[in-house]
Amino acid sequence: MKGVDEFKNILVGVDESEGAQKAFQYAVKQASKTGAALLIASILEIEELNVYEALDPEYLSQKQSQLLLNLKKYKQYAENSGVKNIQLYSGEGDPAEEITKTILPATSADILIIGSRSMHGIKGYFGSHATYMVKNSPISITVIK
Repeated sequence: MKGVDEFKNILVGVDESEGAQKAFQYAVKQASKTGAALLIASILEIEELNVYEALDPEYLSQKQSQLLLNLKKYKQYAENSGVKNIQLYSGEGDPAEEITKTILPATSADILIIGSRSMHGIKGYFGSHATYMVKNSPISITVIK
């Protein structure tokens, strides 16, 4: 069984929720301490938009731009914390599905670090994203509370 210091590529899912922020802090600390690459993923949750927002190309463009700006801020923080190898990933849709079905297969991540609750609605309260990823991820997962 691998110890935390044996993971070479750490993937962390981020949003603005408290759990995701704690997961990000933990992932940065581990990557900095062990020299692992840090892969940061953020997903634009289309299902959380109302129909007018989802059909407005300008609104969607603004949301995508904000997501990319946030990813750059996460990268800067990680660099300032001593992480040398950082890769950014973004997508649209359900975060749990997008991370497990699209981002994970496209990376060489050997551990996924996520918060226990997402930031939106009733799904966030019950932690369904974390539950889905734990059940469907082909790699080890650390869930941070």
